[in-house]
Amino acid sequence: MSLSYAILGLLSYRPMTGYSLKEVFDNSISHFWHAHLSQIYRELSRMEENGLVASEVQQREGRPDRKVYQITSRGEENLQSWLVSFPQKLVMSYNDEFLLRLYFGGRIGRDEILFQMTKYRKETESRLNHFQSLYRVIEDFSKKAGGPEDRLYWELTLDLGVQLLRANLEWIERALEKIKSGDDPLKKSPG
Repeated sequence: MSLSYAILGLLSYRPMTGYSLKEVFDNSISHFWHAHLSQIYRELSRMEENGLVASEVQQREGRPDRKVYQITSRGEENLQSWLVSFPQKLVMSYNDEFLLRLYFGGRIGRDEILFQMTKYRKETESRLNHFQSLYRVIEDFSKKAGGPEDRLYWELTLDLGVQLLRANLEWIERALEKIKSGDDPLKKSPG
């Protein structure tokens, strides 16, 4: 259900195609909310059936037609109602496949875990670099579709994403050191 609110919120700034919504997802809220293009299109279809969004097919000369979605008054009311309601869960929760695999790392050995941790570090560094580049995207987008008030809140959510990734990198470094230098926990010291 939250995906629909993310879509409504983004459409409240300006009408967009499903593809442009995906781009905005990737360049604005991907640090805390992810959606695949297929999920976005499925949700847009459902939302249109429920009268939350409306679409218009725009014909383009020499190019494929495109469907542009905009929030309806019913969608705007729905979004506003959701925004002022208090969330049921305040604690961040997530399912992390990498941590689940690490939890069972004793089943595959340290060399494989070191390999996976090193890859995880590289991907986390790459994601951090991407997030840091989003400050410029926020600045540009706030001039087109938002304003100073919107920019403040966009940056606050991005600040948390950046800080979490930095903390994650610190944890990765400590974990790598621990794995590399740790003794075999199954061996007991003589005595």
